[in-house]
Amino acid sequence: MQIIFERSGGIMGLKSSLTLDLNELPLDQAGTLRRLLDEANFFSLTENPPTRPTPDGFQYTLTVVTDTISHTVRTSDTTAPDELHPLLHELSQRARTQGRLKA
Repeated sequence: MQIIFERSGGIMGLKSSLTLDLNELPLDQAGTLRRLLDEANFFSLTENPPTRPTPDGFQYTLTVVTDTISHTVRTSDTTAPDELHPLLHELSQRARTQGRLKA
């Protein structure tokens, strides 16, 4: 399973991105991400929910690719379902620590 994550916007307009192959992560980290995907019911979320522009807010594009399906969700701080926030937070932290920020 592969996760492709992008976050843009915010006060400084920075973009961060991250690509993870869960098969290459330690089992505990891969398990955490799988659990967060399950808790968010990721594959049942709408691909392109309506977005309301929010000054200095973040926009997210999250794609998960498995052997049988690829699913993309585009959302923002204000439109993301509550159950998706923990996954967005986890991926944002991982992207920040890997230093993939672009102006």
